[in-house]
Amino acid sequence: MPHVLPRLSTMVLFRPLAVFGLLLVPAAVLSAQARRDTVSRDSSAALDAVRIRAAYLPRVTGSASATVITPDSLPLGTAAPVMGDVLRRMPFLYIRQNSRGEAELSVRGSESRQAAVLFDGVPLSLTWDARADVSAVPLGGVQQVEYVRGLSSLLAGPNAIGGVVSAKLFADHDPTRRPDRLSRLEVQADQFGGVRTSALLGGAVRHSATSSLTVRAGGGFRDLPGLVRPGDLTEPGTSDRLRLNTDARTVDLFAAARYEHAQGRYLAAFVSTLDGERGVAPELHVNQPRLWRNPVVQRRIASVSAGTGGVRSPLGVGDAELSVGYNEGYVEIQSFSTRDYAQVTGTELGDDRTITTRLTFDQQLGDRAVLRGAFTNAEVRYLETLNQDPTSTYRQRLQSLASELDLMPTRFLTLTAGLSSDAATTDEAGGREPLGRKDGLGWRVGATWFVPSQALRLHASASERRRFPALRELYSGALGRFQPNPELRPETAHSAEVGVTMERAAFDLQVVAFTQRIDDAVVRTTLANRRFFRVNRDRFTSHGLEATGGTTLGRVALRGDVTWQRARLTDATITDAAFRRPEDVPQVFGSLLASGRLGGGVDALARVRSLGDTRCTNGDTLERQAGATAVDLGLERTWFGAGLFRRLRGTLQVENALDQAIYDKCGLPQAGRTLRLGLTLG
Repeated sequence: MPHVLPRLSTMVLFRPLAVFGLLLVPAAVLSAQARRDTVSRDSSAALDAVRIRAAYLPRVTGSASATVITPDSLPLGTAAPVMGDVLRRMPFLYIRQNSRGEAELSVRGSESRQAAVLFDGVPLSLTWDARADVSAVPLGGVQQVEYVRGLSSLLAGPNAIGGVVSAKLFADHDPTRRPDRLSRLEVQADQFGGVRTSALLGGAVRHSATSSLTVRAGGGFRDLPGLVRPGDLTEPGTSDRLRLNTDARTVDLFAAARYEHAQGRYLAAFVSTLDGERGVAPELHVNQPRLWRNPVVQRRIASVSAGTGGVRSPLGVGDAELSVGYNEGYVEIQSFSTRDYAQVTGTELGDDRTITTRLTFDQQLGDRAVLRGAFTNAEVRYLETLNQDPTSTYRQRLQSLASELDLMPTRFLTLTAGLSSDAATTDEAGGREPLGRKDGLGWRVGATWFVPSQALRLHASASERRRFPALRELYSGALGRFQPNPELRPETAHSAEVGVTMERAAFDLQVVAFTQRIDDAVVRTTLANRRFFRVNRDRFTSHGLEATGGTTLGRVALRGDVTWQRARLTDATITDAAFRRPEDVPQVFGSLLASGRLGGGVDALARVRSLGDTRCTNGDTLERQAGATAVDLGLERTWFGAGLFRRLRGTLQVENALDQAIYDKCGLPQAGRTLRLGLTLG
């Protein structure tokens, strides 16, 4: 496959002034056409107490707690978002940038490889590294992102032991209703000339009372000169306001189609592609950080799926779905010896491809029981080229066969029990002896009780499942920084949670208590030669509380969330070993969003996000990284009109208005004060 990417910065069409010029013409026309309508709408809207787009909604799915976000309705959001941008707004989910320049996620204090990430059913975390880089997954066309904090089902596939993030393209499809026409053009620019812009078109190609064919297509462009350095930080090698080597440029395109019959039969397909390049921020807390760049970053995601819809049998109504997913990523890593990034001292080329086949079914068993099952087969192939060495080939097969039974003794009580059999087989190991097959069993039980008179939902669940080490954990040397360890054993996760969700007219509230233990946890140690080495040495434990709620106080809408977690590691090979905190895991983090209507139809928004202290290793020393609080502010104004673009929204945002240093990971701060101006048509 070709890996040559033209310099995106030469694409003058997408530069800030050109993009704003393109948008201002239709914006002015729309504003003029809609002025009379705007006055009447604004004057009537002034009678409303509050007008706010939902930040997120708490839910219960499969006796596990969940949160749902609609990306294009997020307050204080970014234009042309990638998955990492949206997941940073998801409560209870901790997103951090690692020293490789990737964005990874942590669920309830766990390591990033223990959560599953799905893009319209395609598992992005079944790869060479067993985790998804959510900074390279565009969300063009995605209607909904759901985050299940626990293990809501064994049917999600292998290696899903804690937390599932799922992006859905057609979350609201209904063949009996004509799909809404979609047309959106947006642009956002910051004070340093960074630009984000995207376009989306979609709607019904054909629609009748019995069937519907919906298509959607679009693309996005991002040209970012770098992350703003918080004002109280200094950085070796630069005095600029932008952090060293943090620029990024990407282009993405997508297309999707779905045909569905009123009886539920459907056929769907999509393809998404991203091409770009990016710098990798050097860590500030170590003397010899990685000095890397990714001159090429690519992602290809595609899927074809079909479903039978409801089919009647003597047992009841059942349905089956078959999907084939394709996920390919290519990255080039360049290593440098000095902070001027002039002399390349090492290269690594990684070509990662996974083909996944999934077959699922639901079958009613009378009026009070449903049997569900799934078979997942993933073929992972990775081609690694280090410097001028010959290319090494790695192959791993991951399989899962699972079934669950839902029993409904009453209308308001659901009981769930399930079993799974998971396996991993290493077929090629870069010329070394392959590991062969490893397998394990899993189980899960759960219950959900709904109390309609109190608008109350109670849930509880417990599970046990294994995660097989990724090819990268077993074999990668990471340009000489790691000593491979092909003897790693699978991790075993034991999880449980109990929660309550209340939804009233004036407020909603969800509180969840959780606990989990991971035996044979894979941890990083340091050898005498200063190379890192992964071993099954520790036991990981985590327990805590999660709470979220929303209400309205006069003309102000509030929504907040907080996570308290106590995560600890202990060396299981030593009797009475001391507990210690894992790296880069905060004990407390949360956010509060407030929104209200000002005069003239302007909405004001404010978000406070706070992060507790973390721990990180610098050489042989475990250091404390202080927590911090950041404040984001924004103003929005919407005008309404007619035609293809029926709405114009202008936004002014200040991210991290107090210019605080708030860290994703030790030595890797988030952006300092950033001003953004945006326009959205449609």
